[in-house]
Amino acid sequence: MSEIDIETDLSMVNDQISKLVEELNKVNAARENLIQQVQNLNGVAMYLRGKLPTSETAEPVPDIESDETFQRTTQYPETEKAD
Repeated sequence: MSEIDIETDLSMVNDQISKLVEELNKVNAARENLIQQVQNLNGVAMYLRGKLPTSETAEPVPDIESDETFQRTTQYPETEKAD
């Protein structure tokens, strides 16, 4: 039966742990960076939405004093006369 070298195995496992922790820290830093970018873009989007004209001011108000004439495009139905 072969003997187990505990010190070597422990050293290898500790090296793997160190590498994985380093990789996890990199991934976590990238995650934090993405969160910050999303928050920044949400702030920009909120600012830009605030600059959009509201529906009340988006439609032009018709000029009452204009020379245009308005005509009825539909007719009222005839009403029945009561006897």
